[in-house]
Amino acid sequence: MIPSVRIALLSIKLVMRTKVALFFTFLFPIIFLFVYSGLFARGNPQAVVYFFGPLVTLQIMGSSFWGLGLQSVMQRERGSLRRYRLAPIGPGSMVFSSLLANYLLELPTLALLVFCARVFFHMPLQINPLTLLVLVTVGTFAFAGFGLTIASVANTMQEAQVYNNVVWFTLLFLSGVTVPLPMLPRLIQRFAAFLPATYLVTSFQAIMVGGQSLFEHRAEMLVLLISGTFGLLFAWKLFRWEKEEKISTRAKLVSICFVVPFLIMGFWMNERGNLAAAWEATFSMMSRPPLTAGQPASPAEGVLLNDFENPEEAETLLKTWQVATEVNAPGRSLGEFEVISPGADGTAHALRFKGRVEGAAGSDRGAVTARYPFTLPAGAPSLRGIQFEVRGDTRLFQVKITPADPTLPAPTLTFIPDSRWQIVRLPAAWLATPNPSPHKDTLVLEFRVDGPPGNFTLDIDEIRFY
Repeated sequence: MIPSVRIALLSIKLVMRTKVALFFTFLFPIIFLFVYSGLFARGNPQAVVYFFGPLVTLQIMGSSFWGLGLQSVMQRERGSLRRYRLAPIGPGSMVFSSLLANYLLELPTLALLVFCARVFFHMPLQINPLTLLVLVTVGTFAFAGFGLTIASVANTMQEAQVYNNVVWFTLLFLSGVTVPLPMLPRLIQRFAAFLPATYLVTSFQAIMVGGQSLFEHRAEMLVLLISGTFGLLFAWKLFRWEKEEKISTRAKLVSICFVVPFLIMGFWMNERGNLAAAWEATFSMMSRPPLTAGQPASPAEGVLLNDFENPEEAETLLKTWQVATEVNAPGRSLGEFEVISPGADGTAHALRFKGRVEGAAGSDRGAVTARYPFTLPAGAPSLRGIQFEVRGDTRLFQVKITPADPTLPAPTLTFIPDSRWQIVRLPAAWLATPNPSPHKDTLVLEFRVDGPPGNFTLDIDEIRFY
């Protein structure tokens, strides 16, 4: 253990003395921070939070493949490892020293990224520092095993670069590191579930943007740890001191076993059904603040439109609320309403909109819409929009007001509810204009759910003007 620590500290000293190494270790990640935050996130602090996870993953991947991995091959080809061969250390000590040096250099880089993101882009740190450290530690460990395994099976520097480029570009463009996963085709999203970088990126985003806990991503963390362990064991077993030593084709094939955990995890994640919906949920959150929880609407606030407290509400539902499914998938998506009890914040009743989203043949997306026609209250004070309380599945929902006058805008808002009652406000500036639509004209409040196949539930209560 002590020899490994000494070799790791020596490697860090060499990095500190090399200008090129210093640039790519500390300054290059900062350049990418400004690219991601300035161009992709456009300075939006909430979007910067979304892209921070991919940025850290990119840094971990780069240091593992192009730093740690290529450095091992370079040392072997230059004969630097021969100096250690006669020392009382073995391959395990060399592999551990490389892992330790890489990790110790990763920590100040992470601190620098967090500092610059908060100072220059006002990024809210919506993650416990200990959780952030755990994610970085697990990611560094996993990709170090990845990079060292590639370095171990590559016989030459050119061969290592070919292997690195194949793996690097696959992870770079297909795992959410550069292109957000919800923007990729459905087939690519299914393939992304087999890539290790996807686990780290989505865990970062779900925790930092969606407010989830690390425990909810224990499966992803376990797979990264298991695969990293396999990778380091193969790197130890296949370690070579001399460049003249060659790795057989059989040994290369055996080393591929470290991707088995990713294959198992990929099939499992694709079978969960709500994978794309979870990615889309965090993606939609990055452009707006989280919903406001625990703030019940005062009964005296605004003009009440519907609180579902009518004793004959069950019969009224059939006359007022309507269900519409996607036109290209008739008879497949289903939706229905029911009155539930209790409602939000101690009210007696609420409306439940539930059903199943199902795409047409050959399609992996469908949609269901709940429509509620209403008229503007006569003699009401100036109105700014509509608010309601909501809870339900963590799926992507959309709410909008369709005016009777087609020349007026149809305000739309996307939101993701959870199991707690929350207030959602849909601003509609034209409601405040004098007689925006005659009171006899009917407006329509629409709640729409679309996305991958699956069941959905949305509870709605206390719909009012504000």
